[in-house]
Amino acid sequence: MAAALHDGVGSQLVHLISLSEQHPDPAMRLALEQCLLDLRLIVDSMDAQNESLAVLLARFRHRLQPVLERQGMSLHWDIWDPEALGAAGCLPRGSMAREIMAVLQEAISNVLQHAQAHEVWISLAATAQTDTSSAFVHARLSIEDDGQGLAQTDGQEANTETSTGMGLRNMRRRAQAMGGKFEIQPRMGGGTQITITW
Repeated sequence: MAAALHDGVGSQLVHLISLSEQHPDPAMRLALEQCLLDLRLIVDSMDAQNESLAVLLARFRHRLQPVLERQGMSLHWDIWDPEALGAAGCLPRGSMAREIMAVLQEAISNVLQHAQAHEVWISLAATAQTDTSSAFVHARLSIEDDGQGLAQTDGQEANTETSTGMGLRNMRRRAQAMGGKFEIQPRMGGGTQITITW
């Protein structure tokens, strides 16, 4: 099924993107590239049943960077991997890692579609170290952009429910389902910051 999606739908989207270059329509091209990115990430996830979060993040960067570059956006990437550093503990695997990735993908989708950003920061850092080498480490994944930010309501915090619709609720639900915490707030210097902690 993954191969059929990649070879069938994927090749059609690549063809449509090529055709869009002959009749430039920035909105159409962005929509097509977003569809192609989503499709590739779905195909990747179908083959990644028990891979670690670090592996899924590396694959995500490989898919995302060219899309951002074509949109004139810079990606700043700072991912901590305790296993690669020989530290105790490990990053989540399996369903927990996939839930984290789903939140990240939705956040980036919102940036691409709505933020009008020039720069994106994705970082993963430890928040606390566990005692045993077999346990997942506690960490924070942060997604930031320098875009137009979220709508403010009467001086209160950003009106995230209306500005991102179902996407925000889905991100919050996924984070809570894995026992984590989800936060969204204005970024210092402009734009939006989303964090997931576990």
